[in-house]
Amino acid sequence: MKKRSIARRLTAFTGIALVLGLTACSPAQPQSTELKTDNHQLSMMDWRQKTDDCMLTAGFPLTGPNDAPGGMTSSVDMSQYDMVAFDAAYAKCAQEIGDPPVDANQPSEQEMFDSQLAFASCMREAGYDVPDPVKGQPSATGAFGPETDMAVFDKCEQKANSQVNGK
Repeated sequence: MKKRSIARRLTAFTGIALVLGLTACSPAQPQSTELKTDNHQLSMMDWRQKTDDCMLTAGFPLTGPNDAPGGMTSSVDMSQYDMVAFDAAYAKCAQEIGDPPVDANQPSEQEMFDSQLAFASCMREAGYDVPDPVKGQPSATGAFGPETDMAVFDKCEQKANSQVNGK
């Protein structure tokens, strides 16, 4: 009886070793197909967490108990704070931590302005009275009413976007 037990254990051990040996020689498993967070998003989350921590140290909690670290927060009741002290604390934190990271994939201010110019020009060519944008001012694209032909609007928007995406 004892010899059978030892033989079974030896067979089981050999089987396990064989399976492990075969998996070690198998080709690498494909990488996970989960979406990965890009570097800008990670650096933005890091910057946000550092800012939240700094403000908390200064006595201004900016996150609630259910807020994800570095992520979106629930609304904060700013009326509970002395805004002069809050602004001073934020200025100090901003000086220590620095400005938020810039996404290199986003269009520059000049590219956005050029896009707005292309959009306004296209809309004028289609018969709409659209002034050229003013640099540093918000675009007037939201001022169109129900009489605007959305096909023309979409065509001009695509033309403007190609201006930015054609970098």
